[in-house]
Amino acid sequence: MLSRHERDRLAEIESALASDDPRLAEKFDRFDGGRRWPGVRRLLVLLVLAVTALVALMCLVSGLVLSSLTLALLTVAGTAGVCWHTRRKRRS
Repeated sequence: MLSRHERDRLAEIESALASDDPRLAEKFDRFDGGRRWPGVRRLLVLLVLAVTALVALMCLVSGLVLSSLTLALLTVAGTAGVCWHTRRKRRS
């Protein structure tokens, strides 16, 4: 953990960078230096939704209509939740 003096100095350097070259500062703001967890998380959510939809389709084909409707509603609700979260995150 950085000391207060080091944090203040780092804030000064960052503000100087932002005032000197805003485009470069913007690139550093977007850089996280680690794995792309949002991308991995997005892929996992889409995979779960796709598997749920496929299971709902298989239930419908096998004659389990109530199970199929339940899984279809879960898929639609999950998709709506992901869309809502994505839109809300883009606004902020």
